[in-house]
Amino acid sequence: MIYIISQFIGFAAFFVSIFAYHKNKKEKILGNMVISNILNLIHYLLLGAYTGCITKGLAIFRDSFIIMKDRNKKYNKSIYLYIFIIAYIIVSIFAYKNIWSLFPLIAAIIYLIPIWNGNQKVVKQTALLCYFLWLAYNIFVVSIAGIISNVISIISTGIAVYNKKIMK
Repeated sequence: MIYIISQFIGFAAFFVSIFAYHKNKKEKILGNMVISNILNLIHYLLLGAYTGCITKGLAIFRDSFIIMKDRNKKYNKSIYLYIFIIAYIIVSIFAYKNIWSLFPLIAAIIYLIPIWNGNQKVVKQTALLCYFLWLAYNIFVVSIAGIISNVISIISTGIAVYNKKIMK
């Protein structure tokens, strides 16, 4: 029963994230992503997939901080970016279980820099790589919701990146 509940929560997280990318402002996108990440945190916690859970917890804090730094320029310093990278590395060391347990954390570090800087083109290209890492992790932890959402995200983002290249 817990597994089924976790899958419903995982699908809810996916739907919230889909709507996030239809928002016009970065702040609103990240606000929706915080909600999606909270749901994903619960999803992975119920699955016993603790690396995914921890990664989503850091993502909640990361996205909230990025919203704050965009509002208040005193937080828009590289030192904070480095603190996040170091935090992900430390968590990776403590959360290490096997090679698969590193995939969400590697994806988070890869995604951090473009989302920090806000370059939409680079965010989309980087997200594509990160979705593949999350897909492998979701297969390993048997998250049906995660697998389906990653496959859909890979296809959707792949189309968006491909269309941008054609338009140029």
